Formats: sequence, structure tokens, C-alpha cells
Amino acid sequence: MGKQTSEAVKRLEQFFDQGTFVEIDRLMQDGEYPVPVVSGYGLVNESPVHAFAQDRAVCGGAVGKAHAAKIKTVYRLAAQNGVPVVGWFDSDGARLGEGIDAMDAIAEILAAANDLSGVVPQVAVVLGACVGSSALIAAAADVTIAVSDADYYLNVGDESSKADVGVETADEAIAKARDLLGYLPSNNLAVAPLYETVNPVGGDDAVAIVADAGSLFPLYEDDVAAFARINGAACGIITLKGEPISCCAASRAARFMRLCDSFSLPVITIVDAAGFKGLKCASKITQAYAEATTAKLTLITGTAYGAVYVAVAGKFAGADAVLAWPTASISPLAPETAIHIVWQDRLSQMTDPKKDRAALAEEYRKTCCNAELTATQGAVTDIVTPEETRERVEAFLEMLSGKRVSKLPKKHANIRL
Repeated sequence: MGKQTSEAVKRLEQFFDQGTFVEIDRLMQDGEYPVPVVSGYGLVNESPVHAFAQDRAVCGGAVGKAHAAKIKTVYRLAAQNGVPVVGWFDSDGARLGEGIDAMDAIAEILAAANDLSGVVPQVAVVLGACVGSSALIAAAADVTIAVSDADYYLNVGDESSKADVGVETADEAIAKARDLLGYLPSNNLAVAPLYETVNPVGGDDAVAIVADAGSLFPLYEDDVAAFARINGAACGIITLKGEPISCCAASRAARFMRLCDSFSLPVITIVDAAGFKGLKCASKITQAYAEATTAKLTLITGTAYGAVYVAVAGKFAGADAVLAWPTASISPLAPETAIHIVWQDRLSQMTDPKKDRAALAEEYRKTCCNAELTATQGAVTDIVTPEETRERVEAFLEMLSGKRVSKLPKKHANIRL
């Protein structure tokens, strides 16, 4: 205890391109001990990045005033230079010997992180303990990566929180963090790195048809959101499916849309869903889609009924273009509900209610909800086959690459959280 080990330094040296890591505030002390966090900058995939790594070997990595000062310097330099911040978390929490000053120090870090939110990408990597107030800092990042045995929670006794990306080892976490930065621009005024185009895998899955092969970087366990590349350019893909869409999936989709919008990454939304599980989650995703000004393309592969169409699938949800597969079914109401409104006379003539109701719903689906009819009404930009989808998506993204939108002046929308 008290002698700073090189573990945190080695971690950062492994994360940065070989030989590019430069440590800052290297000789800074916290009383008689080294400050239990290593900070610096370097290159990741030849692009500048600032980072800090907590050093659990020194005073348990406790966060105090000096600790916070080093991390705040990282955020200040990142803001000044317009580069991403990556934080490596492994600490027992606040330095209790400093009392309220230690809690204020954590609050200062959190304030700095929130000030930079949407300005430069922020990634939190949880390798060990990240509990209590420290967990708030990690959770404020755009993407959180955590090893499977890490302690990541707010209160003692809570279940560990789910990170956006789960890994098994520290080496895997380092590789994931490096890979992730390849999908994000350095800041909200920059463009994400371009990579060589790789032809998609194809098949029946819409994501495999659209995305460059091997380019998918999924977030969360339910695969609702993923970074990908199309023609070598980074984008976001949101997949909404289910009967109905769960509140958890809707919340994750809303957050991912806001992340992509912050850094002007185009978003392709793949829709095959008939509804939402609740009003709150539907409202949250509706506002995220309406507020986003990045390029937005919808691909309806199956059903898009009622609130799902209104919230995320239609042109008036803010989609710049809406493509539909020939098998798509689009309607203001689910057929099982619509027939009770528009075909009451036919329902009154049923002899076998269960069988006849199902037959009427299927007839309504085929005659009143088909993609061709919706296209003639101007609600769908075009109908494409799965084989044509990639080419049309490429064309729309190229056309939308210069999209600019001005909004009414305001501080922010009051999204339902």
C-alpha cells in the first residue's frame, strides 16, 4: 500500500497504440501516497484519445480531491482538444478520510462527465469494483463495458447493474474499447472513421443483408441496438421486434438513438412489431426519434401497427425514407382490432365467432394493410425485395450524408424518463 504499481500504466499502454501513451501528472501526490489513478493520452487506431485508469493497488483506488483533480484534467483536455475519453474503473469508492470533500470530488467528476456528454464520446470500462457514487460516473458514459466478475452497482445488496457490453476478461475489455472507438467520431463536429467496404453476408436476416460483413458491434443482451458499417461508413442499427416491444427494449432504443444523434451517425430502424408494452416506454422512444436530426431510415420487414408506426416507422416519426418488404403489414390498428371498427356488419353475421374473427382479421391484413396499398398513400417511400435492400439503403444514406436540420431554439426537450 502506498507504492504505485505499474498495473494501471500497463493497462493504458495496452489500450493505446504501441509507444503512443503519454502519462500526465505522473508525479502528483496525495499526501504521502501517489494519487491512485493514472491519466494520460495517446493514439487508438491512430486517433487521439484521453484516458484514466484507477489503480486499486494504491489505497484501494479511493477517490478523493487529488484523484478527482487528475480525472478532471483529462475531461478538460478532452474538451479542449475534441477527443474521446475512456475511463477504467476499479476502486473501493470515496476516500472516507476526506469526509464530505471526497463526495464533492466525485460530484465534480460527474459534473465534468455530464458537461462533455454529447460533445465527445465517453466510454467506461469496469474491470473490478465500481460501486456507490463511482458507479454514477461510469453510468454517465455513452457506453459501459464490464467484465463478468466486476462489481458494478449503486447500493450494497443490489444486483450488479448490466453494462452495455459484457466481456469475460480485461484483455477482452481492452479490445472491445479499441474496437468501439472505430465507430465513433472524435467529437460532435467530426466524422467517424471510414473503413474498407465489405460485402454483407446476406440471407434472410435484415441486419445481415444491410451491414458490412463482420462490422456489427452489438450493445445490450437483447440485440436491440448495434453499431455497424455500410459501405465502410459507421451507422447505428435499431431492431424493434416483439409482441409487444418491451419497456426495456424501448428505453435502450431511445438511448441509442440519442447517442447516434449526438454524433450524427445515421440510424437504420428495422421494424417488425405490433405495439408497445406500455405508454411510458412508447412516449420515451417517440420523443427520442422525433428530436433526432441525424439521417433516419426505416425498413419495415414485418408488421408495423398503431403506435409502432407512429413512433418509429413512419415518415411523420421523422424518417427520411421508409422502405418496406413486400410482406410488410402496416396499419393504424392491428387487424384483430380494426375489424371491430370497420367491419362491424360482417362481424354481426358470424356463425363461428372464433374461426370467423380470425378469417376476417387475415382478410383485413391482406387487403387493407399490405405494403403496396400503404405506398400508394405516400406513407412508404418504396417497396423493395430483400435482395434489393442493401443497394437502396446505400443510395439513401449517400443522399442523406449532407442532411442539415435547424430546430426551434430551446435548452432541451423534456423527454419522459
